[in-house]
Amino acid sequence: MLKEIYQQPEAVQSMIHGCLQGPDPIVLPNFSLSPEDIRRIAKITVAASGSSRHAGIVGEFMLERMARIPVEVDFASQYCYRDPVVGPNELTIFISQSGTTVDTLAALHEAHSKGSKSLAICNVADSPLTRDADATLLTCAGEEVAIAATKSFTTQLTALFLLSAYIAQIRGISHAAVASALRGLKALPEQIRRALCTDETIRKFAQEFYRYKDCIYMGRDIDYPIALEGALKLKEISYIHAEGYPTGELKHGPTALVNEQLPIVVLAMCDKSDEGSVLRYGKSLSNIREFVNRGIPVLAVITEGDKEVSGIAPYAVFEPDVPVLLQPLIEVIPLQLLAYHIAVRGGHNVDQPRNLSKSVMVE
Repeated sequence: MLKEIYQQPEAVQSMIHGCLQGPDPIVLPNFSLSPEDIRRIAKITVAASGSSRHAGIVGEFMLERMARIPVEVDFASQYCYRDPVVGPNELTIFISQSGTTVDTLAALHEAHSKGSKSLAICNVADSPLTRDADATLLTCAGEEVAIAATKSFTTQLTALFLLSAYIAQIRGISHAAVASALRGLKALPEQIRRALCTDETIRKFAQEFYRYKDCIYMGRDIDYPIALEGALKLKEISYIHAEGYPTGELKHGPTALVNEQLPIVVLAMCDKSDEGSVLRYGKSLSNIREFVNRGIPVLAVITEGDKEVSGIAPYAVFEPDVPVLLQPLIEVIPLQLLAYHIAVRGGHNVDQPRNLSKSVMVE
C-alpha cells in the first residue's frame, strides 16, 4: 500500500499524458463519445461503489461547476434495484478500478435497458465494464495490488477533472476557476510529490491518533467526499470506526458525539483566488476554533502559509497551494498516509485487510 501511495505522482502523470497536447486545452484520445453526443447531454448520473463512489461525488462538483450539467451520484448496488428514471439524452458514468465489480456491472445493464448512454472510468482496458460500455476513459494507474484504493482513486479524480474540462470545452463554456485549474494541471504530479513529503509528520501524528476508537472527518463542498474517503481508508485497514460529514452538517446531530476522546480531522485548504473557497475557509476556521476550545483533538489539513488555523489547531498538515478544483487530489494524500501509519502502528495487515477483496464479485 505504501508503495502505491508513493506511485501516485507517476500514475497521475500517466493519466494526463497526451491529454494536454494539441490545439485544444484538453484532448481525450480514442474517446468514443462524439462532440454531438456531448452537446446533447442533459443530465449525468454516476453509479459506483466504495472509493469509486467518493470519486464520483468529487466528479459531481467538477462536472456541475465546469460543464454546467446536473449530476446525480448513486450507489451502484442501489441503482439497479430502485427502478431509476432515465431521461432523454442522459449519460451514466460507471467508475470501477477493476471493471469486474458485480454491482457496477448490474447498474450498467440497467442503464442500458432504459436507454442511457454509458461511460466507463476504469483502470483495466479489457474488462467486462469497458467491453459493455459505450465509451471508456482509462485511468492508467498501473496494477494496484493492495486492497485499499490509493493510486486508482487519485487517477479517477484526474479522469473526472479531464472529462469535466473536455465537456466544458466542447460545449463552449468558460469559467475562471476552470482556467485556473487547467493552468495548474501540468504541475499536479509535482504537487502530489510535495504532498507526500508530509509522510514523516503524519507518522508522528499517527502515534497519537492510533489509540482512539472513533474518528470524525469533515470537509465543505468539494472537500466533503474526501472526508468520506479518509474515513473509509481508516475503517478499511485499521478497523477504527470513522465517519465523514459535510462540516456544516456536524451541528445537525453528530456534534452530540463529539468529546475529548473523539478526534476530528478537518479539511480546510483555501484557494485565495476563489471567492467561494475563501468563504468556506472562514466558516471552517470558526468550527476549528470552537472544537479546540472544547478540548477536542483536531488535525487540520491546510494550505502552505496558513497561519490562522495552524495557530490554533494542535495538529496541522501543510499541503501545496493548488486551485480549488484540484484540492481533492492533494488533500487525500495525508489521509491515506494517516490511515496507513495508524494501521501499521496497530499491527494490522494493511495490504490484505480482513473480510475485503479487491473486486467484489458477489452481491
